Amino acid sequence: MEKHFKKLSGFIVILLLLACSCAQKEENRLSEQPEEEIKSFTFKQFAENKAGFILEGESAEISSGDASMKTPQLSFSTDKESIEVITGQEGAGKITMDPDENKVNTIIITGNIKIIYRDIITKEITMEGSCKKLTYSEANKTITMEISPVIKRGDNYFSGDIIYYNLEKNSLDIKGNVNAQIYTEKSAN
Repeated sequence: MEKHFKKLSGFIVILLLLACSCAQKEENRLSEQPEEEIKSFTFKQFAENKAGFILEGESAEISSGDASMKTPQLSFSTDKESIEVITGQEGAGKITMDPDENKVNTIIITGNIKIIYRDIITKEITMEGSCKKLTYSEANKTITMEISPVIKRGDNYFSGDIIYYNLEKNSLDIKGNVNAQIYTEKSAN
């Protein structure tokens, strides 16, 4: 009987240890779950050809694969320049995702948007822009500037209803009510 009592008490001790261990794992699992609201985040996506982007923001909300955020900041790097898209506190953004590939399709930013283009080597500002709505399409690597878009390069000034900037081709396309003020060296004197 004493042998059975030792076996039974040993079995009970093992069960108690397992129960304590499981309770500890459950407590740890519950404490490791993410919060429902993300306070700040950084999202990076890079393609095979080195062109990519970094998106930062605050208070992200995710629903059905899409996400919205406050105060978004977006930056791109190409082999020749870096592009920074900055909004103030009133800035808002939305990301649409491709659920199959888990990649960004589009990024839409609204607010008082400032765009700064810098030479990748010298870090000098080569061009500046502003608008109230900016859409980035990952499929064709195009930035679309809407609602009072303006581009300034030195003393030169460009505006229109919509300005398209293709990252891969490094080209601007301005549509509707185009206004361009271009100064040559002679006219600057």
